[in-house]
Amino acid sequence: MTKLRLFVLLAVVALVLFPAMAVAQPPLPCRFHGTVQLFGEDVAGNTTITATIGNDTYTTQTPSVYGASTYLLEIAPEEGTQYTAGETITFMIGASAAEQTSAWETGGNIELNLSVGEAPVDGAGAITSVEIVTLAAGASATADYDATTGVLTLGIPAGQPGADGAPGLDGKDGEAGKDAPGGAALPIVAIVLAVIAAGVAVMSMRRRV
Repeated sequence: MTKLRLFVLLAVVALVLFPAMAVAQPPLPCRFHGTVQLFGEDVAGNTTITATIGNDTYTTQTPSVYGASTYLLEIAPEEGTQYTAGETITFMIGASAAEQTSAWETGGNIELNLSVGEAPVDGAGAITSVEIVTLAAGASATADYDATTGVLTLGIPAGQPGADGAPGLDGKDGEAGKDAPGGAALPIVAIVLAVIAAGVAVMSMRRRV
């Protein structure tokens, strides 16, 4: 009878604790893996792969255990964070948005090959030239390939402006300008006009007398 009571007590404790333990457990992560291609070419080692779901981001780097130009990324929500089944996940290769997306799957192990652009076919669409476009400081670098023209356009952010330099020395005074035409003759003309005016006045007075 004592053993039966003990067994029932343990069963009740288990029923009480099990739901609480289940709630405390974080959701199972979702793993993604596959190859990484940039315009049909393998990417360099240490290329950052970013996955974004909601407002959260998860990153990893190439290569993975699967070999060169491959990635392995695990989205493991923190405690208290839950994602909806089928919620969209976007990916980036370095600073370029991958063309592929996926969906959240609790406990998923999904193979997803990531790429940007297409590989040239039979020599067509090969890169013929590279153009550099300066972006605003702080912007993300971009890469845009036009398979029709073969032009690869790279957007490179401008550097942050440097500190103002020290003010320069004052320049030397310029040479004095020349006198305006007729400047020296004006006083003489004024004197002559004054003498003529005086003579006219004297002659007028004599006539009156």
